[in-house]
Amino acid sequence: MKVKPRKAGTARRRAVTISVYGLAWVLLTVLAPVWLVIGAIVGALRGRSFIVLRLLAFGWFYFGFELIALLLIAGVFVAHRPGAARDGALYRLQAWWASTNLRLAQRALRLEIQVDGAERALPGPAILLIRHASILDTLLPCAYIQRPYGFRIRYVLKQELLFDPCIDVVGNALPNYFVDRTGDRAAELEGVRRLAQNLGTDGILIFPEGTRFSEEKRERSLAQLASDGSPMAEAAKQLTHVLRPKPGGVLALLDVLPNVDCVFVAHSGLESFAKISSLLDGEVVGSSVRVKLWRISAEEIPRGDEDRLRWLYAQWGEVDAFVKNSLLVGG
Repeated sequence: MKVKPRKAGTARRRAVTISVYGLAWVLLTVLAPVWLVIGAIVGALRGRSFIVLRLLAFGWFYFGFELIALLLIAGVFVAHRPGAARDGALYRLQAWWASTNLRLAQRALRLEIQVDGAERALPGPAILLIRHASILDTLLPCAYIQRPYGFRIRYVLKQELLFDPCIDVVGNALPNYFVDRTGDRAAELEGVRRLAQNLGTDGILIFPEGTRFSEEKRERSLAQLASDGSPMAEAAKQLTHVLRPKPGGVLALLDVLPNVDCVFVAHSGLESFAKISSLLDGEVVGSSVRVKLWRISAEEIPRGDEDRLRWLYAQWGEVDAFVKNSLLVGG
């Protein structure tokens, strides 16, 4: 059973999560002589690129860096009243936090990341549609679009990410929306629509699949479409390396932003980060991550939900092809 934080009770939730992060860092620091030795021994015996040691070292940094970032966030709230100056400072902190975490993950796991077309996300406004394979792909837009280009992105994120204190505090201070994936559908879609208000030159990022890819999830999704008699069932079968796009959030954004371009963000190489068991295999060490962006002008996007849905599946087929071809090259 999955546990998710409630959107209500903000103070209580943050008191718990910040305390947990602080305790985790203290324990990892105090016990460092123990886990360093054990991690080295386990790595030598298992012969899997010392993955346990690498993950423990990254965990120690991650929890400590989270606490430092929270102090900096508190400083922003003290120094600035609500408004443009505070938002600007928080966006910069957000991009720095994501970029630093991603850079440390790269070093700890010897990841090679190649990005093609990051500049295509600009100019805003734009709707960014990104594949979801692991927690790390949440960091990619921040690190390669938001920070280098100063492009402000509003995120449609799953509610479970509220467990991360930095994402919780900054994510709720800036215009983002945390989706309750088991909540009332109409209410959640309205929350996504509200995110488009006063968009200006910002971007909105959404994960059309709604969850991370796995073969089991793909089979369940296909079975559900077949059971519902969906006209898109056959198109969904053609998607072998990604989940079929769920139309609700995407169509809601296209409905309220009919004159805004769409930018697709395809990536491969992060699949092994989806499960703890895959991480512990050690195969992630030295992985090559490929990212490609392409932009579709608003004029090329059909009007009407049925035509838009077929168009979305066609574009997601391009994402699927990119992933498949990248894996073939990498393999």
